[in-house]
Amino acid sequence: MKIEVKRESGEVVLNVTIPAQKVKEAFAEVKEGALKEVSVPGFRKGKGPRKIAEKHLSEDSLAEMLFNRLIPPTYAEALKKEGVKPIVPPQLKILSYQKDADLVFEAKTAERPEIKLRDYKAALKKLKGKVIYGPDGKPLKGGTKITAGQVLEKLRETVDLKIPPVLIEQEVQRMFSSLIDQTQKLGITIDQYLASQGKTVDQLRKEYRETAEINLKDEFILSEITAKEKIKVTPKEIEEAIEAAPDGKTKEAFSKDRGRLYIEDILRKRKTIEFLIKLAEGS
Repeated sequence: MKIEVKRESGEVVLNVTIPAQKVKEAFAEVKEGALKEVSVPGFRKGKGPRKIAEKHLSEDSLAEMLFNRLIPPTYAEALKKEGVKPIVPPQLKILSYQKDADLVFEAKTAERPEIKLRDYKAALKKLKGKVIYGPDGKPLKGGTKITAGQVLEKLRETVDLKIPPVLIEQEVQRMFSSLIDQTQKLGITIDQYLASQGKTVDQLRKEYRETAEINLKDEFILSEITAKEKIKVTPKEIEEAIEAAPDGKTKEAFSKDRGRLYIEDILRKRKTIEFLIKLAEGS
């Protein structure tokens, strides 16, 4: 196996070559397995004449089975060999394939980007809150309030962080998938939705990219500060959040491992933002 690796701003691109001999052996095994599933009229499944059975096989299907057989373990081996620690599934692309030649594929993924917090505490203390007015229209004593939006915006200005393009693209795709689901429920097409908004696909994609980059920056920044400040969520807090669920079905979903992790993540972010707001307010 030959591996070429390119790293830039947290994005990792692996160009992996699987030797021809291994490809040929794997293809032969895949083909034999496929032949056992072929039904030829007049014969039991997998027992028909080989030449006739082979005509029932699709080269595309065999190639897909070969890729599924070879690429996942090879990718895992390449990650281990090169010390890559991905945080998202890879975007895979076949660069070169013939059943009797080298198989070359590209795997694009991302590691956790480097985050330089700098002096975020000093920066937050310079924030000015919004004046809160009383019923008489006069400012309340000490009535200034720092918002989460102000805190996050200041952190983005202060922290050095570049989001890997592959992460932004995956988030954009997720947002588009969500939009498609919403429009389908409304019984309209994407084109109809765009027309109603006076936007093109390119304009919407640009907006999504900007939103995705901001959201991802906020996620990484809050995660880094959470770890630095050792902000934790207790099992009791998780249980209380689950008990506060609006209905039994939601409560049941939150009680499962995945649901508990989701609740824990939400609570951790909330506690971190509350900590940062208090820091900004000087309390």
